[in-house]
Amino acid sequence: MDYFLRKFSDLNHREGRVLSFFNQQILTNFDSSVSKHIDLEIGCGHGHWLNAYAQQNSTRQCIGVDLNTKRIEKSNNKRFINDLNNLSFLKADANEFLEFKPKAIKFSRIFIFFPDPWPKTRHHKRRLIQENFLEFLLSHTTPDAQIYFRTDHMEYLKWTKLIFEDSDSWNLAELPWPLEHNSFFQDLLPNYESFVAVRS
Repeated sequence: MDYFLRKFSDLNHREGRVLSFFNQQILTNFDSSVSKHIDLEIGCGHGHWLNAYAQQNSTRQCIGVDLNTKRIEKSNNKRFINDLNNLSFLKADANEFLEFKPKAIKFSRIFIFFPDPWPKTRHHKRRLIQENFLEFLLSHTTPDAQIYFRTDHMEYLKWTKLIFEDSDSWNLAELPWPLEHNSFFQDLLPNYESFVAVRS
């Protein structure tokens, strides 16, 4: 069993861990005047992209979450080397992270790059983007929030787009990509497509 799951097997412990993260790393430097400019990358990988994004967007607070310990360690190493005060990483499940964070925190941009496509039909229920997930995001995002999605799996792309098209709360939009920067997974998966969705 993963060390993280052994150490934080209790749900209350994991909730306390998320709250401690915000209290110690986010809220101490929190400026209410830029409170709506908080961005989240779900599945941050090795942190290449978010480190570059945070460097170019110093007025935005950036957070990356991933369930892989080594990825979070590598992400944090890059953050320390780049000396970025507006960037933090945490090992956490995305749904739990959103549920446990302080209620006042709302994300204005959410980045989801190369998530597991779970290609087998019987596993589609494990895909991150689901109708209930989009509804869940409403209480955790600003009214003008944007979701940036990228994948190399074309069936997953079509499947995900249909969920957004059927949503009453999110619309596909023609918006510029916030930053093009190579990452570990993007280099491995050079044939990809992207889209942006905004809250309606």
